[in-house]
Amino acid sequence: MPATRRIPTQERGQATQQAVVEGAAKVFDRIGFGNASLSMIAEASGVSQGSMYFHFKSKEQIALAVIHEQHARSFPVMAQISAQYDGVLERLIRASRAIVDQLEHDPVVRAGIRLALDEGSLSAPAGDFYEDWIAGTALELASALDEGELQSSMEAPDLARTLIGFFTGVQLTAQATLGRGDVAGSVDRMWRLTIDAIVPEAGRAAANRIREQAFEQ
Repeated sequence: MPATRRIPTQERGQATQQAVVEGAAKVFDRIGFGNASLSMIAEASGVSQGSMYFHFKSKEQIALAVIHEQHARSFPVMAQISAQYDGVLERLIRASRAIVDQLEHDPVVRAGIRLALDEGSLSAPAGDFYEDWIAGTALELASALDEGELQSSMEAPDLARTLIGFFTGVQLTAQATLGRGDVAGSVDRMWRLTIDAIVPEAGRAAANRIREQAFEQ
């Protein structure tokens, strides 16, 4: 009978850390950072508290790991969308749809975004994700505004911050009122309003076709 392969200590440790991140995300997503306890996280992770403490010394460290993992999952998705489509507005619409898909199916992404609203030491690393997202979006919008693809009395950085704030607020409202049951529909409606506001009239029909394709159920 062949011997069972022994998992190297480093690989075993990585698996434990990942289990804790996944379990903690489910707890944070369900009840928030403040209400979560280490014993709840250990139970949801399927690891002993001793094993969890070996890798993470506090609930805050676990939350920071969840935030880091959310960034690692969301940024590549947005980068892939950017490489796939040419028009700035289409990239923004389809990237928002991809994030919606993550929010609907990935508790790590949901928890990471929820933790961004917590104050204290969690707000800075969570805020870094948003600042990077805003900066990248501002570059996209500046190009679109210069070329006339989009129009606004706002400068690109302010417009980017407003759009991402709009998106975040819409999905949080959907969570609070509908349990995220209609987050895709809520973001679709956000884009209907946004298209009316920043797309020149001649381009709105084409922009709405892109929106419909992205959010068709």
